[in-house]
Amino acid sequence: MFIAKHLAIIVAYVAAVASPTAAEPIDVGSRRELMIDDALIERFAGDAHWQLQHPTPREIVLLHDAPWEGTGCGYHTVFRDGDLIRMYYIAAQLTNEDGSRFAGQPNFVCYAESRDGKSWVKPTLGLVEFQGSKQNNIILSAGGLDNFSAFKDTNPACRAGEGYKGVSSGPGGLFALKSADGVHWSRLKEAPIISKGTFDSHNITFWDPLRRQYWAYVRDFHSGIRDIRVSTSADFLTWTEPQLLTYGTGPDEALYTNGVIPYPRAPHIFVGFPTRYTERDVTPVLELLPDWPHRQARMKIHPRFGTAITDGLFMSSRDGHTFRRWGEAFVRPGIERKHNWLYGDGYQNWGLLETAADDPDAPPELSVYFVEDNWKRATRLRRSTLRIDGFVSLQAPLSGGELVTKPIRFIGHELSLNFSTSGAGSLRVEIQTADGQPLPNFTLSDCYEQFGDTLDRRVIWKAGHDVSALSGKAVRLRFVLKDADLFSWKFSD
Repeated sequence: MFIAKHLAIIVAYVAAVASPTAAEPIDVGSRRELMIDDALIERFAGDAHWQLQHPTPREIVLLHDAPWEGTGCGYHTVFRDGDLIRMYYIAAQLTNEDGSRFAGQPNFVCYAESRDGKSWVKPTLGLVEFQGSKQNNIILSAGGLDNFSAFKDTNPACRAGEGYKGVSSGPGGLFALKSADGVHWSRLKEAPIISKGTFDSHNITFWDPLRRQYWAYVRDFHSGIRDIRVSTSADFLTWTEPQLLTYGTGPDEALYTNGVIPYPRAPHIFVGFPTRYTERDVTPVLELLPDWPHRQARMKIHPRFGTAITDGLFMSSRDGHTFRRWGEAFVRPGIERKHNWLYGDGYQNWGLLETAADDPDAPPELSVYFVEDNWKRATRLRRSTLRIDGFVSLQAPLSGGELVTKPIRFIGHELSLNFSTSGAGSLRVEIQTADGQPLPNFTLSDCYEQFGDTLDRRVIWKAGHDVSALSGKAVRLRFVLKDADLFSWKFSD
């Protein structure tokens, strides 16, 4: 029976390969594929569609209420470093409490740390003096530099004493910094490493082990519109000229921060979290937003300090240059309260942390962080959570829908899914030949209905879960959903 079953599969493949219509398969190997774009998709059917997900707000993890932190803490950078989680952020003075004046002190770079991503401390470092004391968590005084971000450099060729790298903007461009311990920083080079750009936002750099190069995502303008540009480097010192990101058919919107990072569970995919900047007309509706008197005071300093509104977006890319950017907000300003609907809402940290769920029986989740309440009082940093892989899903209602992939080639002996259904919902998978013919023992009718809510469930057909006979062959996957969401899939051993 076993031999007959696999002989039938092989015969089907001979026919598929011989077919002149068989498309060249996309090699996915054993990597995880997120249901995030059309790169592997041949067609949809029924009511299947993409569904943008949204973070769930959790607790306030930091109150930026120290005197040196001012009223505008932001541009948080977060990454795991062994058992420690490091956080860097800019402390800036925006307006005072009544909004009558602006920028009362220089900007600082501050540091915090955590073990779990939920409880954070601001260590006393004794490095930088503020009002006659070094009892603070400041690691750098701007001194002409601003918009600091940092990362741990895992490049095998990283030079001694440069295990942590960062960038700050300053006169003439973007400057590189280095550190041996993540706390004590100095310039890596006296001249700017990138000079073409504006850099007046959170400029991001990181090492990409998959493509073996450094990336920089930086701020610039075109036709008066805030934009994001990308540059690459082999050594962090010599960089290509920044090129404007492209977004397919997406509108030309003003984008403030970018937050681009390779997704750790699927590093061939970049995810980004740009902040969208929108200036509203002064109308009676604007006057109904929270704290109109303070907004009016800010507008006397500059009109956009009161008319600008920001929210958070989501985008993804497979080449680092062309992104699919969602027009709908990933993070809205939220229900109106006294201190929101501001120029500064929706600024997401750089970095994705896998953290334990509050429920000890639940699987881990992703933690991200957003600033709240800029301009007039201590900035708050709120943690929000996402399902692992949960940026976008393939979703279908109970009426059903399906998706068929382009021809692919995989390595592995089982197919696992990250998915969620209702109690009555389901998800089934059919494996087809490259020309779309159901393969024996892997047809839709052979597949048991998958139901539940799990990050990792292997697909079972009536003949079992072993797909190793198909490994290395050209196949298509057909996903059929009813009241279900599929977030990712992966072949593995």
